[in-house]
Amino acid sequence: MFDIREYWIPAYFRDMRMGNIMSTTQRSESENCFFKRFENHYGTLVEFWLRYESAMDQQRHTHKRLEMESNNSIPKAITPLSLESHALTVYTHEVFYEIQAEIKSSMCGCGIVGYSRSASLEKTDIEDSERGKTFTVQYSPLTSDIDCTCKLFERRGLICRHIFWVFSNKMLKTIPEKYVLARWSKNALRGPIYDLNGNIIENYDTADESQLELSKVWSEFYNVISLVAKKEANVLRDLQRVLIEFKDRVEPTNEKMSKQQEMEMLMGYSAPDEVRILPPRHSKNKGSGKKIETSKHKAIEKAKKAKRRCGNCKQMAYHDSRNCKEPFAKHPPEEDESSDSGCGD
Repeated sequence: MFDIREYWIPAYFRDMRMGNIMSTTQRSESENCFFKRFENHYGTLVEFWLRYESAMDQQRHTHKRLEMESNNSIPKAITPLSLESHALTVYTHEVFYEIQAEIKSSMCGCGIVGYSRSASLEKTDIEDSERGKTFTVQYSPLTSDIDCTCKLFERRGLICRHIFWVFSNKMLKTIPEKYVLARWSKNALRGPIYDLNGNIIENYDTADESQLELSKVWSEFYNVISLVAKKEANVLRDLQRVLIEFKDRVEPTNEKMSKQQEMEMLMGYSAPDEVRILPPRHSKNKGSGKKIETSKHKAIEKAKKAKRRCGNCKQMAYHDSRNCKEPFAKHPPEEDESSDSGCGD
């Protein structure tokens, strides 16, 4: 393991794009943790399929809710920099809060300790008081390329505080477009959709209007639940009554489906009127089974056994008092001969 340390120790691949993955098993472990809330190893194949669909619905709902919050709300800025105002409009909320922390640290915890310049490159040594280290930022005025020795952008795709310090020093108003990765932006999923043949599906923006309305309804529903969660019991009962009335109004009044109808609807296939393929006949598949004994064989085996005295009928036979065919008879206890022997004379 030590000989191949460059493949598993993060310090050896700091410049490799890893996104938010900090280890090789992080993604699989997070997926396992998510699906364990819906699945267990006791379920059948049909239950697994239903619970898997429930898990996918949960992910879709969470994504729609976060997308709506990202598009319809704006986090609060904590610095007067135009870079933070621009980050508000391009990043999702979760990523913006990380960018906001880097911008704040660039103002409060970073300072220049060295600077050098050549014809095509500028080097700035920035001291990070929070980490207690000095990092070097290289900037090319000709190509507007910039990189830092902390390698935060190379590893996670997020601009570090040291680069923000240089951007602020150069009076930049917006973050360069090439340093805003599409996966962290609000427009990450806004793109053309292709069919199986590779053709672009048109009218993509108008195709998801129903999904957008559904996400709005989910958002309003959760807002109402959060508002009444800490209210009195009568408020919760009123909300429950309204929901039940709405459910009764929109729910179809058809009779309850039978188990066969539910399975047909689940599988998407109706059972045929005539069943031609039947289950196989039951057969013994373990050992040869016990041989049936004849009466003659039973008599021979019985004759080999020694007779014993039955405690009930007092006869020498092949049975005892538990399975004796004679009715049970109570025998008086034998008198002790020595009790009346006349020893007292």
